[in-house]
Amino acid sequence: MNQYLVMLSIGPVQSMIAAARRSRDLWSGSWLLSELAKSCAKSLKEQGATLIFPYVTDDALLNINSDFSVGNKLQVIIKAHNTDDVIKIINNAKQATQARFVHEAEASLRQLNHVADDIRQGVWSDQKASYLEIQAAWAKINTSQDNGYKLAIGKAASALAARKATRDFCAAATDPYDPTRMLPKSSLDGAYETVINKPHHELKSQTRRKLSLSDSEQLDCLGVIKRLGFDDKVEQFTPFTRVTADAWIRKIVDESLDLSTIKEIYEQLIELKVATRVRGNKGIYKDFAYDAQFLYQYRLDAEIQKWKKIDDAIGDQLKLLKQALIPIWKKYGEPYSYGVMLLADGDRMGELLDKATSLDEHQQITKALSDFAESVADTMRHYRGHCIYAGGDDVLGFVPLDQAYDCSKRLSDDFKARLLDVSNELDVEQPPTLSVGLAVCHIMTPMSVIRDLANQAEKYAKGDHIKDDISKRRNALSLLLSVRSGNDVHVRYQWDDNTSLEAFQKWIRMYVNKDIPSRVAYDIRDIHLSTYLIAKNQDNLRQGIRSAELKRMLKQARTTTGNKIETETIKQLQLRGDDIGLDKLADELIVARWFAAKTQQDLGKE
Repeated sequence: MNQYLVMLSIGPVQSMIAAARRSRDLWSGSWLLSELAKSCAKSLKEQGATLIFPYVTDDALLNINSDFSVGNKLQVIIKAHNTDDVIKIINNAKQATQARFVHEAEASLRQLNHVADDIRQGVWSDQKASYLEIQAAWAKINTSQDNGYKLAIGKAASALAARKATRDFCAAATDPYDPTRMLPKSSLDGAYETVINKPHHELKSQTRRKLSLSDSEQLDCLGVIKRLGFDDKVEQFTPFTRVTADAWIRKIVDESLDLSTIKEIYEQLIELKVATRVRGNKGIYKDFAYDAQFLYQYRLDAEIQKWKKIDDAIGDQLKLLKQALIPIWKKYGEPYSYGVMLLADGDRMGELLDKATSLDEHQQITKALSDFAESVADTMRHYRGHCIYAGGDDVLGFVPLDQAYDCSKRLSDDFKARLLDVSNELDVEQPPTLSVGLAVCHIMTPMSVIRDLANQAEKYAKGDHIKDDISKRRNALSLLLSVRSGNDVHVRYQWDDNTSLEAFQKWIRMYVNKDIPSRVAYDIRDIHLSTYLIAKNQDNLRQGIRSAELKRMLKQARTTTGNKIETETIKQLQLRGDDIGLDKLADELIVARWFAAKTQQDLGKE
């Protein structure tokens, strides 16, 4: 009996996760990818394979819709007489994965049975059968060699990379007038044609509501699954708007304001399929277990305009909701319209995995990663956020603005701690760390754009753009503030740069305590720009001029309560400005102001 090291990759990842316009698209795509990987892993395990990735202690973790998350890359050891047997086991696993996809597709379509003519059945069937991309590669383990296991990993990884680069492509259309090739493309993924069979105005209202279709929006097969799939788990996901409004809701609840009328109206809107209920995340949003999108006046006004000519019952309920919210808006303002997508990835994991020369060592690493991944949901929940995906060293989720920094720090500390023992045992020079990207975005920003911005933040945290000192790469936090009315602002901190992290936390506390006015950051930026050409070749002179201007401006500034800025605060700002430059200090303060906010009033008119 021979041993084979087998690697599998399930996709397309881009379509399943990144292609999203709504919170549910993102959650469903991430959940689906994990479900497919679990089905594949379960099939392999039932056929006698030894799982390396994922690490599983209880077979029940691989059951349908369990809370266990699995990444899209699997690694196993298969004992077989020859490669034909290996291929047979892999094909069975592929069939199980495809069956899981088909199950969810058919369950989604059943919800539209009453309007089956609204779906192009032919296009639907073709996409359902051809959507998944599952590649596999393997290498025989030479058990007579001390490093046979490690050599097999290298060979299998190279083979898988080559297989993915030469993946199967569907045959091109031979008929240029084929009607199925002249359909509008999906709004989520332009590589696929729409399965929607009618123009938007001709679709039945129930179809539009079930699919949450915007005007002119088109969906492919996967898009429909994202909007209708996992019906028994749908209340597990939390809309972005509920997370962004959480601080505002908590403030109102803490002051014991009666929200019963608003909740009653929301229940009616749920019955009318206009709003959604939020019961997941172990009930942390139970004080207001709804999507919260109509707590924003501009969202509510737009919805009233949309439905007043379509459905009077819906329009009337929305108007009642606005009447109930007006006195609350007058007292507390609106929730802030910005939230955070957190995207994190482990650093130097390749170096750690390269040190593993046996199955036991590999499984020690995967156990540490699995333990971390299992803890992520609880950690994010503690900070009022919702984990969308946690597989190994990859983390994706939503976090409220005022909790995002603390949540990121906790995740980084936990990741490093859980991998420290195995890193020491394998004598790794630099133990793995976690780089975290935080993208601060408006709730009306398309989810695909928010995902792209989170990717940018995470890459910025990785630090590949740093050329002069590569020791400053990785192990960092990156904050990307994407304000609709201005330019994007990037701020980056090394997790071991305590001085900078303490300064950033200090600015947050100053904004919370109203120790500095909100416009100070912009005044500092003005000083930097207005002195840019002064003494350009005399750095010391220019720095002295800037420091003096900064001190003068801060002494003249007044807080929102009309008080002068404390002398110690002025000194701290001057020292930080001398250390990193006024341009970077301005960016720090701008971002800190946002992370100190709890309501829209704290952010002004942004």
